[in-house]
Amino acid sequence: MQRLLFESSPLLIFLCAAAGLGYAYVLYKARHTWSKTVNRILFGLRAILVFFLAVLLLGPVLKLISNQYEKPTWVYLIDSSASIAEVLDSASRQKIVEEVNASRKAIAEQGYETQVFDLTGNQMESPGFNAASSDINQGIQHVVHQFEGRNLAGLVLLSDGIYNSGASPVYAPVRVPVYA
Repeated sequence: MQRLLFESSPLLIFLCAAAGLGYAYVLYKARHTWSKTVNRILFGLRAILVFFLAVLLLGPVLKLISNQYEKPTWVYLIDSSASIAEVLDSASRQKIVEEVNASRKAIAEQGYETQVFDLTGNQMESPGFNAASSDINQGIQHVVHQFEGRNLAGLVLLSDGIYNSGASPVYAPVRVPVYA
């Protein structure tokens, strides 16, 4: 949608037209050495030019509004650190991966998009559970910055809660709901 906005009243456009015509009339009313046709052409060009310059002095702004609708996105932030591999056996880890995939499918059926990230901010399909450290705060901040200005519905954090690097995620300023 396009709109033309002015800093002052748009009724002043008529005053600008009168100024253009008046200035051209005063300048070209006297007799000149060129023909009457050339005089009328110059009159018209001068009137149009002065009109446009006066309109530009009013400060017009062309405002273009473009709306893009996107589906809300749920982001799964998965802690793929080695501490989870030490606590859970492979069957339990596989069950968690299957539950995440089932949850993603159910959310997608409701009209949402889903994406899965690890704590380093890399998009992933399935967790490897072999990372050396857990910086939960960095993972949350990365997702928040990556989806800034977009329709982020929420953040699902899958972790054992142990963070061994970075700041405490409890004090991180996050403006989206985080579900752990």
